[in-house]
Amino acid sequence: MAGPGKINGLGLIKGLGAVATLIVAMLGVPAFLVIFVGNPLPASFQWSLIVSALTRPDDGTILVSLIAILAWLAWAVFTASVVVELLALLSRQRLRIRMPGLGGPQRLASALVLTIASLAAAAPQASHAAPGHSAPAHAAPEIVRPQIDPTQLETVAEVTQTIREEGHREVALPSGTTEATSGRSYVVQRGDDLWTLAERFYGEGREWRRIAAANPNLLTGGPDHLEAGWRLQIPDGSPGHGQTHEVERGESLSSIANLAYGDPEQWPRIFEANRFQLDDPDELPVGLRLVLPGKPSASDRGAVKAAADEGAAANSHGPTGTGKQSVERPAKDADPTPLPTPVPPAPPQSSEQASPVEAPSEQAVEESVADPLLAGLAGVGGLLAAAVVSGTAVRRRRQLQLRPLGRRISQPTQAAWLVESQLGSRQQPMGLRTLDLATRAISAYCHHAGHPLPMLEVATVTDDVLLLQMSDPGLLGPDGFQIDGTTWRLAGADVDRLRSTPGLSDAVRPYPALITAGATADGGQVVLDIEAVQLTSIESADRASAAASLAAIAVELSCSPWAEELELILIGTCAALPAALGQHNVTYAEDLDSVLDRLERRASAQRNQSSAHSVAAHRIDPDLADPWVPTILLVNTPLSAVEQRRLRQLVLSEPPASIAAVAVGLDTAPCRLVLSEADGGSAGDGPVARIEPYGLAVRPQLLAERAADAVIELVETTGRTDTTPAPWWFDEETAAEPDPPDNVTYLGRRSGGWRARDNQGDEGKGAAMERQDHTRGMSSSHPVLRLLGPIELHGAAGVAPARAARQCLEYCGWLLEHPGTTAAEMGTVMGVAEGTRRSNVSRLRSWLGSDELDQPYLPDAYSGRIFLHPAVSSDWQRLQILTSRGINRASTSGLEAALQLVRGAPMADAAPGQWHWAEGLRTDMLSAIRDIGVELTGRALAESNLDLARWAASRALLVAPGDELLLVARIKTEHRAGNHSEVERLTLQLAAHARLLEVDLLPETVDVLQEMMEGQVRARLA
Repeated sequence: MAGPGKINGLGLIKGLGAVATLIVAMLGVPAFLVIFVGNPLPASFQWSLIVSALTRPDDGTILVSLIAILAWLAWAVFTASVVVELLALLSRQRLRIRMPGLGGPQRLASALVLTIASLAAAAPQASHAAPGHSAPAHAAPEIVRPQIDPTQLETVAEVTQTIREEGHREVALPSGTTEATSGRSYVVQRGDDLWTLAERFYGEGREWRRIAAANPNLLTGGPDHLEAGWRLQIPDGSPGHGQTHEVERGESLSSIANLAYGDPEQWPRIFEANRFQLDDPDELPVGLRLVLPGKPSASDRGAVKAAADEGAAANSHGPTGTGKQSVERPAKDADPTPLPTPVPPAPPQSSEQASPVEAPSEQAVEESVADPLLAGLAGVGGLLAAAVVSGTAVRRRRQLQLRPLGRRISQPTQAAWLVESQLGSRQQPMGLRTLDLATRAISAYCHHAGHPLPMLEVATVTDDVLLLQMSDPGLLGPDGFQIDGTTWRLAGADVDRLRSTPGLSDAVRPYPALITAGATADGGQVVLDIEAVQLTSIESADRASAAASLAAIAVELSCSPWAEELELILIGTCAALPAALGQHNVTYAEDLDSVLDRLERRASAQRNQSSAHSVAAHRIDPDLADPWVPTILLVNTPLSAVEQRRLRQLVLSEPPASIAAVAVGLDTAPCRLVLSEADGGSAGDGPVARIEPYGLAVRPQLLAERAADAVIELVETTGRTDTTPAPWWFDEETAAEPDPPDNVTYLGRRSGGWRARDNQGDEGKGAAMERQDHTRGMSSSHPVLRLLGPIELHGAAGVAPARAARQCLEYCGWLLEHPGTTAAEMGTVMGVAEGTRRSNVSRLRSWLGSDELDQPYLPDAYSGRIFLHPAVSSDWQRLQILTSRGINRASTSGLEAALQLVRGAPMADAAPGQWHWAEGLRTDMLSAIRDIGVELTGRALAESNLDLARWAASRALLVAPGDELLLVARIKTEHRAGNHSEVERLTLQLAAHARLLEVDLLPETVDVLQEMMEGQVRARLA
């Protein structure tokens, strides 16, 4: 192999051949055409001449001219490709232009240009050595090839940058490093290219992609230009080296990492090893064959976990999409006698890697808050997350229904908001709904057909299959289930068949004590019926893990769809949960003995009446359900031998009673959830669990104490009835306040909307004024994100991306509502991997494009803070500007214009798991639009403009269906118009909606309804 600075014979022949080819193609071809063919086009384009040429006898002239025209076109395409590749080479691949449909010519031009560049780069090096003599030893010292430890990737990356800048100088790497990948390492010499290296190491140039894929931190996976000094990892030459895995439906990188390494947190290793075929870790095509790196060492696990936790934040050394790293020089070389090297100016930071230098914004997520919460939520499964999210949504609907005009419902704290965002991204709502529908269908079928109710032991819920393990074989079930012995299988395609089960709408839930015990290796949620097993013991050497498991059970039972159909008693766990819920059936007790006394009396009464082998068999009859509502006791206090004996007698005696218990550290129990650390893993790998007597191994569901407190705080916030003055309503009592209420969506901090304040600093004030100037015009020539209905982006200068377009819309919404955010904050709150976030931001930047002055709508964030161009706006901001003086002080025409912006419910087509961070924003939109509808309808009725009143109330009801004040406004309108049938229909709709939400109608509403329906208000004593 030629040494550094020498030109081998093959390389010289290739280089000279490329030069000759380029000269002939770019100069020889046009010279030949000019000399021998001339101008193939006619002197003038006259119709008569064209007809004459086509109708006279063929002498070959036309064919020669067509060939010449095609030759000129081919020459122009090739020349343009060469120019494009020269620009890419001179800009060091920073300027890459892809010409649509011309990939072949561009690849040929790239190969020629790179070959010539390699020859030109190597020639000066070769001239330094005297002819006929070998170069002195110090002229080209052999570079040390240390091995690299993944835990020191940052240090190695910095030294790699030094190697690039110093060429072949010897640079000492930090001690203690080990090799990161299998195979060998190679330091790039001047004149090297990937094709030549593949020929050298594999004997086949077409294998260059293997080298590109093995070096994702340096290369993009494409035919990159190599720089001298780069240290490349060369994979082993045997084609069968390493393992692969073919992606199956429902798999993710986390589940594959769990299968391959026993740790889902190792997914970044798989992603980095497959960067040549993966752009987004969240988009995994079925059938794709992934390369699996070797099993990680303990230090590898620590490094990958640290990288995953940090999310490859702003100053990450990962690839930037240009094939180069953005790194800083080490402060001092590790070599005790370093050679002096001039320090070049620091390269400009990209928008994805800039370090934040400004103070965080008001909405910034503090690391001291985020890190413990995210760690505490790591063990939460999709069913628990869906239960909390859906439960809080119902509670929030009640808040909105009871909210007075011009008031704002209570807003969550930062910790509660972050927990809601994270749970929103983790939830598995379809799995929760499918499980609920399936159990109700079983109840309805058995009651209607007179069949015995099967006893459920264990269920497994995945994205597309529900498996129920029953205790008895040979039983029948509703249409849709495939029954094989004791296993009942429900495929996702058959779920809708359950809806035709007779009596489904009135069915009582037969298994209301279902809880998630943990997750299988492939991500399936394992569900236990703790009422059926009667007594469960949680066992762990780590008391905190046992407490976290019990807290998860408490929260899931409290928030699940079947929570109303059981009684839950907590002792020693989640003491604040009952008060936060405000429900009669969830209580906390200090004394176990008094609870046992009461439950023993109830159990005795039930056993005197029971004749069935299962209490659930009584429950499927709606007329008998109430006396058999299960009582679940959760205990996290040390129990004496006497208390344990009383507890066992209470729940295990025959015949069974509708009482079950889960306690920590029981001596004996028929069901045991045994927690332990993963075999051979570190503490950071998290616990595993074994469910006995079923022999199931799962990763247990855990809700750590701080995360549980934040969940309880969220539940408490969504149940409060107190309100605060709304920023969209002018209130003379609060108008003079120096500071507005804390409001995540407070427009005054961004675009001069509702009572804007000048307390945001000079830069913030300038940005707000500039955005206001732009959004007042709302020109269609600038991007407008439409949120008040289906989510759309209008006026973008670029083309919508072929994939992840809806994710890009969500990113645009985040940046509009959180100007000045950082990459780390964005990834944390939105719950996405850093690679996904970076890819989608890049797609959004291309989609938005630039304005007429060529200013990008999503500029690079050199300060570390990401801002959109001031001209980018939304219909939500437009609504706020139209009502900036307060809804009750805005003009009638302004209110009409604001309602005309409404096309449906806010973010109407957002899928579950998307826009989960925007729940507070959504409720503000709902509240403001409802208040606009009520105010405008009242004005229209005062002016006897029934058409406007009807339109205003109807448009606002699109956003807030069933709202009491809007329906009353509609009832008044139809009563004034003489539409008595419509008045009756709306009245019944209002009453039904109130019953559904379990709220009482306002006294004023009752008076209006009595007057409209009965002609007068009923008489009452004072």
